[in-house]
Amino acid sequence: MTETVAADRTGRADATRLIQRGAIEWVIAALLALLLMRFLWSLARNENLLPGEVVHHLLHPDVLAGVWLTIRLTALVFAMASAIGLVVIRMERSGNPLLGGIAAAYVWVFGSIPVLVQLLLWSNIALVFPDITFAIPGVHIDAMRLVTPVHAAIAGLALALGAYAARALQDDDRLTASGDILVTTLQATSLVSVLSITDLLGVVQALEERNHLIIPLLTVAAIWYLVMVTAARGAIHLARLARGRGQAHSR
Repeated sequence: MTETVAADRTGRADATRLIQRGAIEWVIAALLALLLMRFLWSLARNENLLPGEVVHHLLHPDVLAGVWLTIRLTALVFAMASAIGLVVIRMERSGNPLLGGIAAAYVWVFGSIPVLVQLLLWSNIALVFPDITFAIPGVHIDAMRLVTPVHAAIAGLALALGAYAARALQDDDRLTASGDILVTTLQATSLVSVLSITDLLGVVQALEERNHLIIPLLTVAAIWYLVMVTAARGAIHLARLARGRGQAHSR
């Protein structure tokens, strides 16, 4: 009897704590919602943002061209980085100590040096190797002409993100890992603007120099990156749903 009363009191105490915690969470949520609404309202009324210029430049031909280049760079680098990652995983699991050591060294080096530094190194590779010979007699390739800013960007991003892919793709859920690699690649492409490449951010920076609409144009870039990243995550989510339905039907 005593144990039953004690258990009943404990149950009521737990329920009371849950109710109190729920009430506190609702109060915090309401405060956060009010702050968010206040922030959005201040943005809408802020004349410095120039919402008309934001809307005008969202579909500007140069901006759309930059978006398209960003998408193409993302697709190419994603494919290359994923392929590199799979090869590195295969080398690590081969059981060969030399291959495993090379794979570990690659992940250590390219996974440690910041991507921006790697892009700058590749763009200036001709200063180290002005002629590329591949150790073949009679072969002399002018590195200055061969390694264009776009080629340097692709090589730098693919090698850097290949190290990331080599770790991410070891996850059992490779579809989710691929989604993470895709989003990371898309975000990393913004770094190529330092090489004067006219991707989305590069175009925005060029337009800023002409019309000095810094905040509106950066807002345009932010909106487009939100759209592209959301679309990429949505596509991965749909692929996961399709895979789940396929597995359910196969059972």
